[in-house]
Amino acid sequence: MPVTPDADPKAMSLAELRLAWTRDLGGQPPRLRTRELLHLAYSYRLQARRHGDLSQASKRRLAELARQFTEDRSFTPTPERQLKPGTSLVKDWRGVRHEVIVLEDGFNYHGEIFGSLSQVAFRITGTKWNGHIFFGLKARRK
Repeated sequence: MPVTPDADPKAMSLAELRLAWTRDLGGQPPRLRTRELLHLAYSYRLQARRHGDLSQASKRRLAELARQFTEDRSFTPTPERQLKPGTSLVKDWRGVRHEVIVLEDGFNYHGEIFGSLSQVAFRITGTKWNGHIFFGLKARRK
């Protein structure tokens, strides 16, 4: 049965999804054996094409999580800390107390707006730092 470009992927058979993949995405579809998995993969690829794919940072994070799950089946990731606007970060550095306020789209340090904590850490220390490590939000890698 021919597949029309406006057909609903949820209603397509496995064979129809494979045809739609070739037509809409080019190349051969992955060798998935269930309609549900191919439907998810096809829908994701269409969405990524229309609205943009994951950022490179997200792809790296997912690859790292996949590696950790493969190496240790009992691995349980912890969510990364999300800083909420209004949060105050305090760091004592060389006898001086430094306070940073988290904003919707940056960080306020002494009335100056910074795009990242790393920029604030650089302003404080004069050297490049990972801002999350400098402010104790993330542990250093061993």
